[in-house]
Amino acid sequence: MLIGAVQANDRNNNPPQLSKVGLQVFFMQDGAYQDPFQISAVSIFKAAGTYSPSSILNTDELIASSVSGSILMNFANSSADTTNAAFDPSNCAAGASGIYRLGPGNYAVLLDGEVSQSGVVNLYGANTVIKNTVSNIGDFVDVWTIKMVAGSELETVLNYFTLTRGNFFTVTEPILFRSRTRLLNNSVILGSKVDLKIDTEITVENKNITDEVKNVIRTSALRSPSIEIYKLNDELNLPARITVSSYSDTSALTSVNSADTIVFTWDTEQLKTHPQALLGKFGGIVGMYAIQVKYNLFNQRIVSPLMHLTVE
Repeated sequence: MLIGAVQANDRNNNPPQLSKVGLQVFFMQDGAYQDPFQISAVSIFKAAGTYSPSSILNTDELIASSVSGSILMNFANSSADTTNAAFDPSNCAAGASGIYRLGPGNYAVLLDGEVSQSGVVNLYGANTVIKNTVSNIGDFVDVWTIKMVAGSELETVLNYFTLTRGNFFTVTEPILFRSRTRLLNNSVILGSKVDLKIDTEITVENKNITDEVKNVIRTSALRSPSIEIYKLNDELNLPARITVSSYSDTSALTSVNSADTIVFTWDTEQLKTHPQALLGKFGGIVGMYAIQVKYNLFNQRIVSPLMHLTVE
């Protein structure tokens, strides 16, 4: 995933210790993504002993002062107001300790084990500099302290992630892959804003590699996904294929989940004002479109065959 211009491992993509990890959260209310009014801080704790929220929260369901010394890293902006420019992901850089808005209701912080990182925690009126000490493998909890709406009380949201040894292993022969992609969307109604979902199946073909190692490879190999969208034309006087969105357009907006499903949110309403459509190059907005996916598998770059869907 990208936070601004920084490439990071998603929390669901088996991030290794001492790497750049994007801790992403989606806030939802009444069936829609919703921006919190304020995000005061994101605090990282070791998960051991914190699977019960009461072990780190007080009776007001906020981080207790007694556990402030257990915070391994803290993220906060100069302003807690989520409309403030401090939340812009362009502010993200290596070692940054801010909180960033990636889209409606979508926020992330960059846990950076590759450089020296620190943040400031303000608990009960006291500012304390916290040096990032999330350096070992294991389970962790990120605690988001927020106000969901103006005038509401502060509350906390707890999420969990795991850091691994980087899936370190050795093999005695080059790894042979076979990958297959399948677009799960068959059709989209014009004007819809939908998630394009591309199922990715990765097979390790080496017979001499154990199933245990194969499972490690399959669950950590897919990186840096992006997609390209084309409008297909049958008319002889029009180009057969027009690029709607290029790989560079989508790379920052394409994600992969823990099941290796690649996801891109496509707003088809924007097709009505697409420059190529206004020039008449689409031959009509509704019709056949094609999706192509590109991603990295270890030292290989995989480009999928074209996958088709209809905009109706």
